[in-house]
Amino acid sequence: MFESVLAASPWKRSATCFQTQAVVNGAQRALKWKRLVVATLVMVAVVCLLAAGTWMSRHWLIKSPVFRLTEIRITGVGMITERTILDLAQLRQGVSLFQFDVRAAETRIATHPWIEHVSVKRQWPSTVTITVAEQKPFALVNIEEGQEKRLHYLNRGGRVFARVGQGQELDYPVITGVLRHQDIETDALVHGSLADSAFRLLLLAARGNAVLPVQMVSEVHLDPEQGLIMYLVDQPFPVYLGWDRLQTKYYRLVKILEHLYARKQIDAVKEIRMDYTDDKVLVTGAEVGGRGI
Repeated sequence: MFESVLAASPWKRSATCFQTQAVVNGAQRALKWKRLVVATLVMVAVVCLLAAGTWMSRHWLIKSPVFRLTEIRITGVGMITERTILDLAQLRQGVSLFQFDVRAAETRIATHPWIEHVSVKRQWPSTVTITVAEQKPFALVNIEEGQEKRLHYLNRGGRVFARVGQGQELDYPVITGVLRHQDIETDALVHGSLADSAFRLLLLAARGNAVLPVQMVSEVHLDPEQGLIMYLVDQPFPVYLGWDRLQTKYYRLVKILEHLYARKQIDAVKEIRMDYTDDKVLVTGAEVGGRGI
């Protein structure tokens, strides 16, 4: 009788239901894990197939004669030879365009001192174009370091970019007396130095004044005691400009030269001292009677 009561008890039925539910849950978890494993294996297989397909496609493209370099176009060169550009780019006929590193080629070409900017592009299927912008010299700088003096090119931004080589163009105004580590550091004129003042004086002349253009300036010398001394292309006499108020002195010098040329007295001049006094100019060897000079 006790066993009959126990069999009919709700506690017995509850335990049986719990066991049944546990078996069902275990089966469901096993099925989920099986599905997850299958899905993972399928995904891995797909990824492997895609990777293999990509590798095979890339291998085919690299080996394909369609994408092999057959033409190289170089524009913008003047001082630099095309051969130099090709050597720096490390380009050779027949290389696959898929193997050619454009950014690395640009970086190598940009190391040349005459290169201001460079752009390298692929033109599919078999052409590479290289467009360069060369530095434009504005003046020459004769840099002194110990007992050595070497001419360098200076661009319009005030940066020294290349040493003058044999047979290269010298028809630019030259700044002389420039000292390494005093007037120039890391290939740039030291701001506020006497060399920087000479450069800014040349920029004034480069504005295109008809009487005293930059093409008429032969040399601007840095003198540690007298400041800037200018020499003209067609005249041997020095023009002493001193240290300060260079813009005012430049335009005053323009008036003096205009007066001297107009009266045909320029050949008699021995020297012009723009630093004589704050409000007076001394011209030796010629009469300057113009007012307001």
